[in-house]
Amino acid sequence: MKSLQNCRLSGKTIEARYDIIVVGGGLAGVCAAIAAARHGCKTAIVQDRPVFGGNCSSEIRVAAHGANSGGAWARETGIIEEILIEDRVRNHDFFENGCINSVWDMILYEWVKKEPNLTSYLNTRVIGVEMESSSRISAVIGVQSGTERIYRLYASYFIDCTGDGTVGAAAGAEYRIGRESRYEFGESLAPEHADKMTQGSSLLFRARDVSKPVPFTPPSWAEKYPTEEFLDKRARYHNSKIGPYGIKEYAGYWWIEVGVPFDTIDQNEEIRDELLRHVMGIWDHIKNHGDHKAETMAIDWIGIVPGKRESRRLIGDYILTENDLRRRPLFYDRVAYGGWFIDIHTMGGILAKDKPPEDLCVNPDLSDKLRVDLYSIPLRCLYSRNIENLFMAGRDISVTHIALGSTRLMLTCAVIGQAAGTAAALCIKRNVTPRKLAGDHKLVKELQQTLLKDDCFIMNCPNEDPKDLALKASASASSSMTLTLEPIDESSPLDLFRSQIFPVTADKIRTISLFLESTLNREAEVKLELTSATDIWSFNEPKDILASAESIVPPRFKGWIEFKLNVKVEPRRLYQINVYGEHGLSWFMTKPLPGVASAYRKPSWRRWVSTKPMYALRIDPPSKPFGPENVINGVARPERWTNIWISDPEKGFPQSLILDFGDEVEFNTVYLTFDTFLHTDTSDWPPLHRVPECIRDYALKIQDGNGWRTLVEFRGNYHRRRIHRFSTVKSRKLMLEVHSSNGDPTARVYEIRVYKE
Repeated sequence: MKSLQNCRLSGKTIEARYDIIVVGGGLAGVCAAIAAARHGCKTAIVQDRPVFGGNCSSEIRVAAHGANSGGAWARETGIIEEILIEDRVRNHDFFENGCINSVWDMILYEWVKKEPNLTSYLNTRVIGVEMESSSRISAVIGVQSGTERIYRLYASYFIDCTGDGTVGAAAGAEYRIGRESRYEFGESLAPEHADKMTQGSSLLFRARDVSKPVPFTPPSWAEKYPTEEFLDKRARYHNSKIGPYGIKEYAGYWWIEVGVPFDTIDQNEEIRDELLRHVMGIWDHIKNHGDHKAETMAIDWIGIVPGKRESRRLIGDYILTENDLRRRPLFYDRVAYGGWFIDIHTMGGILAKDKPPEDLCVNPDLSDKLRVDLYSIPLRCLYSRNIENLFMAGRDISVTHIALGSTRLMLTCAVIGQAAGTAAALCIKRNVTPRKLAGDHKLVKELQQTLLKDDCFIMNCPNEDPKDLALKASASASSSMTLTLEPIDESSPLDLFRSQIFPVTADKIRTISLFLESTLNREAEVKLELTSATDIWSFNEPKDILASAESIVPPRFKGWIEFKLNVKVEPRRLYQINVYGEHGLSWFMTKPLPGVASAYRKPSWRRWVSTKPMYALRIDPPSKPFGPENVINGVARPERWTNIWISDPEKGFPQSLILDFGDEVEFNTVYLTFDTFLHTDTSDWPPLHRVPECIRDYALKIQDGNGWRTLVEFRGNYHRRRIHRFSTVKSRKLMLEVHSSNGDPTARVYEIRVYKE
């Protein structure tokens, strides 16, 4: 680190002390800071911009995505779920590239400000650190624009969420920039030789229809794109769309990206200038060249802060690699997860005009190589291996360039941030270093159980909290739904192989029926294979075929086709069918239900790829996987089972769920986890959206000598997680009485936890 000699400052220097300081206010930093503060630590978050959100703030406007690309029901929960759900309820605009507005900024600000243990320093750039020793940071030094203040902020632990690894680099933490050779870690997607190349940065824009002609004259310095050919492989990615109120828009584009030959840190300003040349050139192309029907379109907003994808990666005790994403080991210290495909953009971005912006754009067959199933991320990737009190979260964690292609997604960064903030708080509580925490299996389990209690998800890691009274209770309900996968008016062709995982409660499967359609003038054969499934993402695990059957689809047919299997199975587990048809046949979709997942595969591919649609299916005997026992099985989302109670949609409201503890117990806190339809990204939802499946109005009651007594009555809920605290009561039974949802005809609950806290 270089120091400034004989430097005179106009402002005052302010010192403050904290337990934990988070530097960087993107989604990773916000979630890390809130997590640390909620666990009782005096925390500060230092952000160099006037708003929180980083790449998804209104300044940059990149929509946040994550693991939902890699499998069904995989959306990130915890703190980021709270914030995203709140945004969709309150925001009047889409959450898409180029469309993110200041309502989102203010919700992030609100979530930070409402934590009593959390202090925020906006517009404050950390420019250096003070070291207690060569391996320990004592303080960060920040300069706040507007106030002329210099801050010297001390802490026991620091979390680098800058994206650029700024704190780590200043402290002398080991880091990497660029691409490893394919031989260093045996990564098939890595280049033959290592280099310093990184993915680029982007500037987005937005344009809207103003209902009258608006001319556009580009500045003289704008890049020229006179024809579609000049955009080459990007041409089909500059279409318009219809905004939330029926107004035509152009918003984007992620592929206006510049990296190589620029340095994404040192030359950030030059990158911004170069990006503006291309944004103006693309808009000139849309307005003045070709038939884009943009005569009445006008630029509404242009980004001025580049959205970075890659720079430094700080090195921890473990480096996550491409092979970890593919092989999906369950690390003993797993604290987060990812699932986005290995999304490596073309080096040089739009400057590499003869290449696509990302290879999958022009070659869908690369899905077989680039897409991954859900994978776990270990704690050892979230702290520096040579700076003993430094955590990191976001895109600067300990991964290879190839693995970063997946882990850099903002919602993945958010759950990493919550894990790092919670781990730092545990280090304070137990007075241990990050390395000692990761090396102590008892402390790792404490961290994992804490994250689960805070509504995070860790793969194959159930709630085992001995203080949770619900785990020792029995559960009953007023009604429960049978697995019902009836057809809707959409279908998918069977010239691709299709697969579906679903829950089975009986000890045999006599028949499976699919709702199929044929446009052929002849009979056609469809083959079905049955295998077991470990979880809803295990399409690609090796497995034996338990049974198979063929059925004939009549000419010009639409309806149910039965497959006779007559096979014994293990009850209360997941099974998978693989369906093989031909061109001219299609399988009708159904409304998605928790515990059901689908995938497709081209005949030439080796791997199944997760897909959002699910398909109409009947099973004999019927499956009943949505019973009340699911709310106390320790898992609060679909994984190896449905893990949710769903009431019978024919019975209406109210519906009730009762926990019987066997004997009277004392408690004062109840945690409720509802269904917010984790199968879709919140960015796919319209403005002012409340999830129909989420319970809206409910009451908590206990049984006493006079019957049922109301403890809590809540109206207007739309969040997944609600925590209710009250004076200590003593009872044998607790009832959740559901009066209504936000639109769905069922009551849905993933988990109930009960504590005396």
